[in-house]
Order: sequence, then C-alpha cells, then structure tokens
Amino acid sequence: MKTPLVSVVLPVRNGLPYLQQAIASLQAQSLTDYECICIDDGSTDGSAELLAAVRDPRWRVIRQRKPQGLAATLNKGLRLARGAYWARMDADDISLPRRLELQAAYLDTHPQVSLVGAWAKTLGQSKEQVWRLPQTPQATRAEMLFNSAFVHSAVMLRRKDFLAQRLRYNPKIARAQDYELWERAANTLQLANIPKVLLRYRIHPAQVGQQHGAAQAHTAAIVRARQLQRLKLGASPRELALHNQISTWQFATHSAFLRRVEAWLSAIARANAHTSIYDPAALQATLEQRWWAACRAAAVHNAEAWRIYTSSALARAGRRNALEKTIFWAKATWLR
Repeated sequence: MKTPLVSVVLPVRNGLPYLQQAIASLQAQSLTDYECICIDDGSTDGSAELLAAVRDPRWRVIRQRKPQGLAATLNKGLRLARGAYWARMDADDISLPRRLELQAAYLDTHPQVSLVGAWAKTLGQSKEQVWRLPQTPQATRAEMLFNSAFVHSAVMLRRKDFLAQRLRYNPKIARAQDYELWERAANTLQLANIPKVLLRYRIHPAQVGQQHGAAQAHTAAIVRARQLQRLKLGASPRELALHNQISTWQFATHSAFLRRVEAWLSAIARANAHTSIYDPAALQATLEQRWWAACRAAAVHNAEAWRIYTSSALARAGRRNALEKTIFWAKATWLR
C-alpha cells in the first residue's frame, strides 16, 4: 500500500449534526494524496454508523466503544498515521478545498518549520469573524505567552519532528490540550501560520469550548504561568490574575488599571531582556497589541486613555496607521 503524504486525523464524539459536512470537505480537497484516520470515541448518536458508510479507500475508521478522551484519541491517531505530515480536523468544522495542498506545500518549502496552521473564518454566528493569527515562528511563540497561536483543527505538523522530540498530547489534561502541547513544542521547534483562511470554524452551543470554558481557562492559566516562570518573573497571585485578564482581553477602563497593565507588560519585556527566551521584536509587537487593546477599550470612558497609551514606551513598537490613531484619539476626546 502506497504511503500517503498526509495523514488527517478526524476524532468524533457524538458529532452527527455536522459530520457529513466535515467529511465532504475532506473528500473535496485538491490534494488527494492523503489518508483519513477517523476515530469514533464512543459516540451514541449515529456518528459511528455514518463513518462506517463512507466508501473511500483512503479512509480508515476506528471505533472506540469506551470513550478515551480527546488527548488519548489524538495520540492514537498520531501512532497510527503513516504520512510524513499529520493534520487535524474536527467533526464540526469545514476544511476549504486547498487547505491540505497549501499546508503540505508550505512544509515542503520550509523544512525548518515543524507545524503550520492557518487563519480561520467562523461559521454559525450572525456575525462571522476572521481569526488572523501571527505568522512567523517568532511571532507565534510570543503570542503563546498569552494564548494559543493556532486554531487546533487547522494545523498540520511534520510527524517525524514531533515523534523525535517525544511530543504528545497530555492525556491528564481534559481541555486546552492543544495550547499546552504547542507551548511545549515551541521550546524546541518552529511553528508558523499561513496568512490565509483555510478553515471554517463552527461556533455552536454543543462544542467543547462552549460547554467547558472554565476547564479550558484553568489549563490556559497553567500554561501561561509556566512561561512566566521560565522568564523568572516571580509573578504574585495578583500579577498572575492580571496576566490572565490581559490574555483574555478583559479590560477595566480606569487609569489605575491601565498603569498596572503598562507596568506588567514592561516587566515582561525587561525579564525577556535578561532571559532571551522570546525574539525581542516579536515580543514587543505582541506586548504593544495588548497595550493598544487595553487603552483603546478604555477610551470611550476615560479621557486619559490616549495620553496614557502614547506616553508609554510600549506604544513605540506599534505600527498603527493614521486612521487607527485618529479613531482612538477621537473616542478619548471628542466622543465623551
């Protein structure tokens, strides 16, 4: 049997409502040299029967009658894969037709990169959004100090690199396993994103992120704290809480809060100057993005927001155009 270029792993757990669309999107891929490993994790809604009905020699369907959980299921998919590249897909998302082609081509032409993601456009909301993620390995690593820099179901990785580094999903972590794994991987490997929408990411009440937000937030906080420890910041509980607040874009509008944000982001920059963990330019750009967001969110209610933003050294790393600055200034002055 010919070894495929790409192994796509499609874990399914009661995904019947949208599963047919996910299957169709993979069967419509412009790159045909792939296998799809579908692992049904104890579904009870007819998902397993739908998978069994797929008549495509490239598809392998595995049924786990007793649910093993997402991390264990994905690790099994990594073990069973035969392709040089390993791609993720969720049962409620849609891969655009050239997704596998463009990601495989990227890894072919960027041998130093071990994982490539892509931008995604949301689906299922009245107002659709495009998630424009950092592109370079330096930028994605800096972003992960605050949040995952990747859409989980849009990644493709170089399988031999992850196997060589013994990088696996942690089965002890129930939620946000991807953020935890990518952060570990970024310590030794280069991870990037293609600046193009290659996935439609469905938002709906039954998805994991909607049902288990608290568990995801808990894991994310642990991953952030781990990185701050590596920076040797010695963050206090109050500072950790502030960091999580900044990471999730939850900003107060009063000046005292903005000064706390500025002090904390500046402390991160100083710590990195001593530890050299993150690329300085990439980190400064990431810090400015948070600083801009915090001050801009305050602008409608705080006339000092514009002055506080521009007086900080953090603002110098920004590449804000004249229109962005004018709107910000207007909100902080004229529109009050």
